[in-house]
Amino acid sequence: MICRMACIEKGIPHQHRQVSASSRKLARENPLGAIPSLRHGKVRLFGVRGITSYVDSRFKGRNLLPADPIRAAEVEQWTAAILHRFDGLMDHATCNHVAADTQIAKCLGTINECIGNKVWLVGRGFTLADMTLMPAINNLSRHLGHDQLLRQFPAIGLWFAKHSQRRSWQAVCAETVNGANA
Repeated sequence: MICRMACIEKGIPHQHRQVSASSRKLARENPLGAIPSLRHGKVRLFGVRGITSYVDSRFKGRNLLPADPIRAAEVEQWTAAILHRFDGLMDHATCNHVAADTQIAKCLGTINECIGNKVWLVGRGFTLADMTLMPAINNLSRHLGHDQLLRQFPAIGLWFAKHSQRRSWQAVCAETVNGANA
């Protein structure tokens, strides 16, 4: 979802194909069989950070990372932390188990405090950090219910309500409903 959001945010036409992690075609193109993966001409990449870094630097359009090096480092910091800490929340199937983890609740509390009454997680615009957090919070919201999410993490709930209206989020959610989920 994150890589597709990045393409939409950058205004890049792209084609999404759902592939099994055990597919032979994926194994030929990607030595680790990792999903997501990207093929662009002769370029073959895998993983959210590799793909989004390439997309952001290779294509024109709005930047996914701020130009300011401090803000860019903060986006990288949050993106890495979210991908590492919330991996289980990225998948709706594993969300129920992970959502009960007290360490996850502590991390969400920290993010809730960091967002506070701001519109974005970092800086003054929607960045890769916000994109990376969206699927985890979406699954958590589906698990807890949006009202419960607002009670437990009010800043995150308001942040999610605002950003879930973005065209890129709406588009990837529509794709997911129609059968694509990577």
